[in-house]
Amino acid sequence: MKTWFLARIAREKILMVVFVMAAAIIWLSSAAERLTGSTRDLRTVGAELDAQQVWLDNRQSIEGAAAVAVQNLDPSRTYDATALVAEVMALAGQAGLAVNTDPPRTQRTSQFAFHTLQVTTRRADFAAVIRFYTALAERAPYLGLEQMTLQAEGGTGALNVRMQIASVELVK
Repeated sequence: MKTWFLARIAREKILMVVFVMAAAIIWLSSAAERLTGSTRDLRTVGAELDAQQVWLDNRQSIEGAAAVAVQNLDPSRTYDATALVAEVMALAGQAGLAVNTDPPRTQRTSQFAFHTLQVTTRRADFAAVIRFYTALAERAPYLGLEQMTLQAEGGTGALNVRMQIASVELVK
């Protein structure tokens, strides 16, 4: 290989060295990117493990707080996913809102089931939104507003509203 390289003219030797160096630079930059990504992933996993360890270390107090919370809840007043949709639709109707809902999503634990429901309404009156919010707040802690986005409807005074409403259900 050495004799073949040395037998080339100077212009070919320079061109081959440039190509080899370009390939080496590309390979090294790719290796550096992979190393940076792996280091970032390692730090992220370490932070997640630390957070999980905090949860595990506080397991006794968390379970105790959950047990106290369960004692303060009346199981007959909790809402399952179907009751959540029905109650929200009834409250919206009483407040004068025409709403659309997405299917509810459920997260389960050993003691609770948390149901969330996305509710949207277009061209709503501000007073109707306040009536709905007030009626919803009266049902706390069984129903709660987790997130609400208000957007003005082009100078008409009407609002487009997107809400995420949550309910808690005691698992029996």
